[in-house]
Amino acid sequence: MSAAIVFVTGAPRSGTTLVDKLLWNLPAIDCFSQPLPLLLTQLKTSFLKNNAAPAQSLAIPLGDQQFENAYPHTAFTDFLQDTPFGADLLQNAFTAMDAYSGQYFKPDDPQSALANWKGGDLTTFAAHYFSHFAQKTEEAITFTAWKETGAEEFLPFFLARGMRAIVILRDPRDIAASLYYGRSKNHAGQGRPLLFMARQWRKSAAWFAHYGAHDQVQCVQYEALVRNPKAQVQQWADWLGVDDKPGAINLHTQNGQHWQGNSSFDTFTGISSKAIGRYADILGKSERNFIEALCFAEMTHTGYQPQIAQKDVSAILQAGPGTDYLGRKTLAHYSYNQQRQKEERERWQNLTSPKANYNPAQFLFDDHYLALRKTVATS
Repeated sequence: MSAAIVFVTGAPRSGTTLVDKLLWNLPAIDCFSQPLPLLLTQLKTSFLKNNAAPAQSLAIPLGDQQFENAYPHTAFTDFLQDTPFGADLLQNAFTAMDAYSGQYFKPDDPQSALANWKGGDLTTFAAHYFSHFAQKTEEAITFTAWKETGAEEFLPFFLARGMRAIVILRDPRDIAASLYYGRSKNHAGQGRPLLFMARQWRKSAAWFAHYGAHDQVQCVQYEALVRNPKAQVQQWADWLGVDDKPGAINLHTQNGQHWQGNSSFDTFTGISSKAIGRYADILGKSERNFIEALCFAEMTHTGYQPQIAQKDVSAILQAGPGTDYLGRKTLAHYSYNQQRQKEERERWQNLTSPKANYNPAQFLFDDHYLALRKTVATS
């Protein structure tokens, strides 16, 4: 019988890998880090094509779900429910991942999982795949953790299928420092525009808030996790009902090596809180201000206090960033041109105007929109 699955997700550089390694520390939990990223990407691409999405949306299928990337999340859930998982779809994904550096768990013969695959949907295939490639003694495994970044839109489907999830959120300014400075290219590749990073973070913050009280979901902030990892792991163990009680935090990779972390700045064994607030020494004032203006409401709502004043947000959005960090041609449409400026200023006006209404192209969930309006009204 396959172990139950816990899906781990969050924005890139938010701490998903740390969650993976902490769960691996529990003997009853097997963990797979980014085992099927292009399978998720291909599924989302098919959905976008079926819904006549613009070409730029197809460049980053796991996009920000805002403006031209917006769609009803229920439509994507319905698509996943109705998508048959034949061998052709899976073979195409496995072939695409052969040389893909973003796939961290790489079995020698991924196609072997298809030999006794009898069909089903994404969740049943994932359970089959993890059972086939179990890294711990299968009889001792109670849960399997499956970590993929930026894949929050799969959560409604997974939860409806009985899976659980851990969603992690981190200060977007520290994410930016990790994405653009130090050894960032080793972890994130070519630069992504600040607007792209901020919109992806807002997407993650919306899902984080949406599932904050869901009994199948644990929402954790990176800062709280690194300050007291033992307490957080204990909470996860209790939530999952596993008998294993976390002892000393002694992190290892899945191949038995001491985990050295994946910081863009430091090499260390174990867990460090040094990265909290590092942006203050790394980011320039204009880029920090721009991130805070783009994310002002969500940051305030989740306790990441902006340094700019609320009255200055509109002017900063009009001025734009000092640099776009445009390293990928596929993201050229995130350059902060007149159209993007108009979108962001209208979004901010919608949050602050007393007569504004919920716009699903600007905000993923109406309840989150109302919470953000209340936040900016009282801050």
